[in-house]
Amino acid sequence: MLHIIIFLTFCLCFVESQFPRVCTSEAAFRTKTCCPLWKDKSPCGSLSGRGRCRSWTAKESIPQYNDDRLDWPRHYYENTCECFGNYSGYDCGDCRFGHHGEKCERKKIIIRREIRELSPLEQKRFFSYLALAKTTKSQDFVVLSTGDRHHRETYRFVDASLYDIFAWLHYYSMKTIMINSTFIPNKNFAHQGPAFPGWHRLGLLFLERQMQLMTGDEDFALPYYDWRGEKNCSICTDELMGTNDAQGVLNPYSHFSFWKVSLQSIQ
Repeated sequence: MLHIIIFLTFCLCFVESQFPRVCTSEAAFRTKTCCPLWKDKSPCGSLSGRGRCRSWTAKESIPQYNDDRLDWPRHYYENTCECFGNYSGYDCGDCRFGHHGEKCERKKIIIRREIRELSPLEQKRFFSYLALAKTTKSQDFVVLSTGDRHHRETYRFVDASLYDIFAWLHYYSMKTIMINSTFIPNKNFAHQGPAFPGWHRLGLLFLERQMQLMTGDEDFALPYYDWRGEKNCSICTDELMGTNDAQGVLNPYSHFSFWKVSLQSIQ
């Protein structure tokens, strides 16, 4: 996978996280329910056997002034979709990773390849897809930015591109942990623990699936970079990740020279 991805660090005094767009209404937060209607007009596609709206019982009481990621997503929702079989997604309207078709019955294996093994045309397609993901507004997810997570009236939801939603997932997971109103600066959920490799793989699968849906290309697979034995960065070329000057500024001919993280509305 490509691990050379730039994530910006934001002020930790705010709550910022990603939510299904359809679950950001006042009614959804008042009832603490995120069980959207699927195409059959039933919550979580229950009439079609895709899933059900399930109430989640906390394993233990989480004090109010602890981290809102503990026992996720109960700070915001107590009822969410539980999907059956190969169905997946916040409304059970998608398929588990690796499955396709209207009923998610078709299993498809895609082959990941080292990025330098891709043909020039395949590399161009990959970077074109990335650029499209960076500039395409997510239709399914928005980002929550608020100064007080305990008061719904302060919630402000903003649009973000498909790629920025992915970047936000990573940022949100690696924020400093807060317990009893105290930040624990030397730990975060994403890196200091056994979930590190599995969680990052899940995040990349999310991005890959969003790009498949965006392009309609079921065969698309994120490439990886095998840096074993590398003394220098062989992919730091303008054809791949980009070159930079002495100040670290990317060459304007790099694929990523125009990239910025923005949570403003995308037209």
